[in-house]
Amino acid sequence: MKRLLLAGLLVRLALPVFAADVSGTAVLTEPGYSVTASVDWVAAALTVQISHALDPATPSLTRAKGDAETDVDARLDEFLQRAIAPLTVDSSHVFDDLLGADPLFAARVRAVAEQGRRTEISLSPDFSSLVERYVLPLFGAQGVASPLYPSRLTPTRPILADVTARVYTGLLIDARGGLPDVGTSRTAVLHPALFPRIWDEHMNLVLDVGRVDPQSLASWGMVGYARGLNDDAVVLRAGNLPLRLVARGVYGTKGTDVVISADGARQLLSLQENISLLQQGRVVIVCDGL
Repeated sequence: MKRLLLAGLLVRLALPVFAADVSGTAVLTEPGYSVTASVDWVAAALTVQISHALDPATPSLTRAKGDAETDVDARLDEFLQRAIAPLTVDSSHVFDDLLGADPLFAARVRAVAEQGRRTEISLSPDFSSLVERYVLPLFGAQGVASPLYPSRLTPTRPILADVTARVYTGLLIDARGGLPDVGTSRTAVLHPALFPRIWDEHMNLVLDVGRVDPQSLASWGMVGYARGLNDDAVVLRAGNLPLRLVARGVYGTKGTDVVISADGARQLLSLQENISLLQQGRVVIVCDGL
């Protein structure tokens, strides 16, 4: 009977009710609260879902919802920072490793979290909880990665190479499936990161975040990820004539770095035009761990 009365009240007050999507990784669970986060590496966005139980002692559902919104607002920065903390930065770090080491950096991340855009506010199907969703872009002027953008580009000089090179529109790396984990006898699946490095098979560095133009980083990040070789994201980022390479291995503590052939590296680094496409972030990595 109580459920029917609540449903009728919701209709009269025109309060939104949606089925709560609880997918994602839990970043906070405590009495009355549940916060989960999920990263869409293809869309380059972090989605945070906050669920807060309504106070059953509050006689008015509208009042209970309003009180819950106030409670969430009071802790929103904390929730969003907790969601950012486990995000993989590179082969050695997640955000949490950096937050505790530098108070100024933590303050910049807090400012980014404050820019989170709420995309939904609703009630759970049983009217027991308020559900809010926020989306934080990974890149852009106010992206999650923005506090980490280098201030200047580290130049990459062309190398002399005994290889026939041509000008490409981008770089497409197929890193699907199990790959040799360099330095071990294991195989591993590539994991996405904000700033993955690219190495050749002799462990010469081909690309890192310092070699990407800061404006390109702010626009769309260091690399893009895709689930398939024919995804729309491939052409949009790497163009119609990319250099297509199959990854030779995975490297790094967190398995985020890609190893390519020495021949492929020479084709990229022997022409200034191809170096420029790396500097512009015109790189797409196709992998399974998205």
